[in-house]
Amino acid sequence: MSAQFSKGQKWSFGMGSFAQWFVNSAFNLWVFSFYFSAVHLTINYIMLAYILWTIWNAINDPLIGYLSDRTHTRFGRRKPYILVGTIPILILEIILWLPPLDSQTVKFIYLLIMLICYDTFYTMIALPTDSLFPELYTSVEERAEVNTIKQILATIGLVAAALVPGMFIVNVDQLDGYLLNGIVTTIILAVSMFIFLKWGVREREEFKLDYKQQTNYFQALKYTLKNKGFVLYTLMFFLYEYILLLLAAIVPLFGAHVLGTTSTFETSIIMGVMYIIGIFTVFIWKKLDVKMGSKRGYIIAIIAYFIASLPMLWASNYISGVIVAVFMGFGFGGMLYFIYLIIADVIDEDELKTGIRREGMFFGITNFFMRLSMVLSIVTVGLVFTQTGWEEYTANPGVDVVLGLRILFVVFPSIALALTLLCLHFYPFSKSRVEEIKGQITELHKQKKEKVSSDR
Repeated sequence: MSAQFSKGQKWSFGMGSFAQWFVNSAFNLWVFSFYFSAVHLTINYIMLAYILWTIWNAINDPLIGYLSDRTHTRFGRRKPYILVGTIPILILEIILWLPPLDSQTVKFIYLLIMLICYDTFYTMIALPTDSLFPELYTSVEERAEVNTIKQILATIGLVAAALVPGMFIVNVDQLDGYLLNGIVTTIILAVSMFIFLKWGVREREEFKLDYKQQTNYFQALKYTLKNKGFVLYTLMFFLYEYILLLLAAIVPLFGAHVLGTTSTFETSIIMGVMYIIGIFTVFIWKKLDVKMGSKRGYIIAIIAYFIASLPMLWASNYISGVIVAVFMGFGFGGMLYFIYLIIADVIDEDELKTGIRREGMFFGITNFFMRLSMVLSIVTVGLVFTQTGWEEYTANPGVDVVLGLRILFVVFPSIALALTLLCLHFYPFSKSRVEEIKGQITELHKQKKEKVSSDR
């Protein structure tokens, strides 16, 4: 099975992960700071925009996932959505930074439109791309190999998202630089998507007939949400995204007001260091994955990240912040490696039960919860800002504000990590269970391939 895909195809496929993480991380990292600090949209309007955006996501993400499961074209069922979504997302990455500067209401409406349009087209790219990973690569060894490639390139995307904007955005409270950053981001995204689409995207012939057996939307949604393993995974994914998005939203402020950074580039280095260390640890996590299984490996990663993050409660200068970020990178690399891998086991088991691959529906629901986690992260920031009396970003922060930022950086993520460990305790996919599933699903795919051949 592994001979079916070359090294070049696997690395080209990984460019899809680079593209996703680069554009989405840059979006998450800078949109809040841009509209709050430079555009001066009030925190209440921003929270309202994110909440309304999430309501849209409740419809958009699962629906696109479901439709991709049922799609049947000569290009496949995933690739057409990626093609349709690419051009609009390139345009949006530029006009996102060109809001009208009239009233608060006009700025709010513009942000809301940008959020809805961005998510719709981003979902058309990200969801089918995510769905292709467990669909294309089915063995434990091959998934570990390709997931390693994906996470290396995804982490490079994270680093680029943290560092590239900092080269153009001199001050977070000034409009200058954001548009230039958007243009550069668009160029990088266009090149990576071309490589991904040209040499990386493939569709397995075993699943060409699966679209015929799909149930209607509400039945598929109901059945998916009754899957215990998937519900637990969705909770873990939600908590992981909450941590990542919370950090993305407050790191610019944390760097400036807690660690005393003097530029956005210095602040970017803090997250960049954590991501870079994460890259180098991926090979360690791959070995742990094959040896002890994804479930136990993820537990170790969470504990490592938690312990490493605690010194941020006391770090008070730039150098100490960078040192702490170095140690946080080890656990972060493991979290990044496992969270996008373990859902494949849920999907494999579901195929054994239903006879069809339903990645689209699964990833559609998880994508919705990813957006929901963004809302919770923004609400968390808003509530802490309100309690500390920080009504304007440019206000001179006092002790309460510094304490609030430390709580946002360490305490709230620690609570999320504890809840993740609780979910993992009940997660049913041990190493032995995964091996059992692999044996059964290999036989099922042989039968499917024979059926496709006979129907020609």
